[in-house]
Amino acid sequence: MRRILDIIIIAFLSLTSAACGDRTPTIELESDPTAAVKENMINANRVVIQSEATQIDAYIQRRGWNTEPLRCGARYLVQERGNGSPVQPDDTVVVTYRLEALDGSPFYRRQIDTLVVGRREVTVALDDLLEQLTYGSTAWLIAPSNTAYGVVGDGDQVASRTPIVYDIQEIKRK
Repeated sequence: MRRILDIIIIAFLSLTSAACGDRTPTIELESDPTAAVKENMINANRVVIQSEATQIDAYIQRRGWNTEPLRCGARYLVQERGNGSPVQPDDTVVVTYRLEALDGSPFYRRQIDTLVVGRREVTVALDDLLEQLTYGSTAWLIAPSNTAYGVVGDGDQVASRTPIVYDIQEIKRK
C-alpha cells in the first residue's frame, strides 16, 4: 500500500511541477523494501521470547526454585556443589543429563555428551552453565529456545522453539 501511495504522489508532483515548468522533485522511496518484513520478524521473535519467559517463570514458580540467571538468558539452580575444581573454558568434559520439556515430558532420559567447554557444541545455555560449576556438581538448567535448539529444534526429539530443562546429573573430566 505504501508503495502505491508513493507512486501516486510522485506522479502528482511530476504533473504539477511539469505544468509549472519546475524540475521534477526527488522523493526517496523506502531504500530497503524488505524492512517491513524484517520488522515483522523482529516483533514475532519478541512475542515468542516473552511467551517463553512467562512459561519459564511459571515453571520455576511451580517448583519453588530460587534460580540464578546466566549471561545468555537461561536460568539455573545448583542441586549440589561438587568438590572438584571449577570447570574452565577449553576443558574437555563428560556431561550426563536428562532433558525434558517444561511440562515434564522427557526428550532424553539419559544423555551423555563429551564436549569442549566454550565451543558451544551442544547448546549455548549448557555451555554457559558449565563455566559456573565445579566438577562433581549437579544442577537444573532452564533454557529458552534461543539458548537451546532454536527455531530448528535438535532434529530428533526437541521441536522448534521449545524451551528445555536440563537435569545435570554428572560433570567429570574426560
